[in-house]
Amino acid sequence: METQPLPLPIPNHGHHHLASLAAEVHRTYFFKHPPLRVRWGQKIQRKSRRSIRLGSYNHATTEIRIHPSLNASNIPAFFIQSIIHHEYLHHFFGPNHNRRFHSQERKFRYFRESNEWIRRNLLLLLGRRARRNEKVRQALAQLALF
Repeated sequence: METQPLPLPIPNHGHHHLASLAAEVHRTYFFKHPPLRVRWGQKIQRKSRRSIRLGSYNHATTEIRIHPSLNASNIPAFFIQSIIHHEYLHHFFGPNHNRRFHSQERKFRYFRESNEWIRRNLLLLLGRRARRNEKVRQALAQLALF
């Protein structure tokens, strides 16, 4: 049974309406179980970082937190939904990423697209400069057009 996406209301803060994205993930993959609370994490100011935790699941509060830097117009909704899906799996399978966990994770509709997006945009999320490489890529792309 395929579900129809609901119209997304305008978010109060930022770009993405997290409750609608989480509701769609729940309705599509976890409809037999009660929904979990999903919210944005706290904003921490850093210019650049070495790593980033995109989402987390708290077993004590059964709450999913999503990194606030993902609440931006340049982050696709499917990527945020993939983080929500991943954290929902922690609710059912625990903290370990084992074979069963990964097989369920691959069932997310945009699994490949999400992995490709993070591969291409990790430096953006880390706050590192990728401008030099980006300018070179744009110049090469323009050259390819002629």
